[in-house]
Amino acid sequence: MSPRSSDLDALLRAFLSTVASLTFVHIVVSRLPKNLPRLIATLPIFYLFFLLPWLFSSIAHRTICAFFLSWICNLRLLLFCFDSGPLLLHRHSLRHFVAFAALPIQIRQPHSRPSEDQQHVQQDRHHQHSWGTTLLRVALAQSITFLSLAALSTDYAQRRPELAFPPLYTLLMFSVLDVHVAAWTVLARLFLDVELEPQFDRPYRSTSLGGFWGHRWNLIVAATLKPAVYRPVRSACSRLMGSMPARLVAILATFLVSGLMHELMLYYLSMEYPTWEWTGFFVLHGFLIAGELCLKWALGPVALPRALQVALTLTLLYASAVWLFYPPVIRIGVGSKASAEVQSTFGGLLSRV
Repeated sequence: MSPRSSDLDALLRAFLSTVASLTFVHIVVSRLPKNLPRLIATLPIFYLFFLLPWLFSSIAHRTICAFFLSWICNLRLLLFCFDSGPLLLHRHSLRHFVAFAALPIQIRQPHSRPSEDQQHVQQDRHHQHSWGTTLLRVALAQSITFLSLAALSTDYAQRRPELAFPPLYTLLMFSVLDVHVAAWTVLARLFLDVELEPQFDRPYRSTSLGGFWGHRWNLIVAATLKPAVYRPVRSACSRLMGSMPARLVAILATFLVSGLMHELMLYYLSMEYPTWEWTGFFVLHGFLIAGELCLKWALGPVALPRALQVALTLTLLYASAVWLFYPPVIRIGVGSKASAEVQSTFGGLLSRV
């Protein structure tokens, strides 16, 4: 069996297993008392969703499946066990429940009293929800994906990986996520008829690290970690310390969990034991965001030009990524493996024509 047909078989098996498992949660588990009874009944499904990505031989398909099921879906199911999270909104419909559990999508909701960075985000959103814009974004992201993979295979990139790989991996990571999530967003709009939140909101226009991680980059992850980690930790710590210390502890806990989940994604990607650099990257950014809040609390808003704020934010992000985020990716040769998979796939398709 060819790798392509093997992954098609894996996709069918993963799809049927996911639908059957989430149907069980919707029909049976939702009728159980919340907290421990639901959690015990859902434990086998948590375990299954950690196993399903290993059905795929392709590193791209395996990692995407892990992101969808092992990370996002499992956290949403965990929240549902405790009668919390976005799945409570979809208990009335099996179709909606399965879609909003298995896919990294969420219904667009109005934001009350937005911060300054959120106001800039909302000004950018009004044009991002038309069909034409969505399809154009998918086409552009797909083109960037292929161009990035081609550039990663060049002699210069192989000779100077420390210079070539970080910017190319940045483009590749953004475009791959955007293609997959935008494609599922189109399908969700067709079959669910709801307005969805975008996955990204122009992260290159972020004026702070808090704005980047909370309001512009990978919004579905942020929206999942907030009720799963940030709010419970902040609520628990508020009883022991003041509001501001509790908020700082909750931020650090959220970024620690995010780092650990990224290590899990790297394990699915590389099948190698973690080096904890990705965890260090996210914990570092947790401390940096905590520092931002402390400075704003102590000094008040700093009147810097918006262009300077954006430049400082992106420079800090890129420098820390070059230090901690990209070295594991370069070591395991993700670019060359992904390029080989693309060449194998399209070579097989061309040979059939």
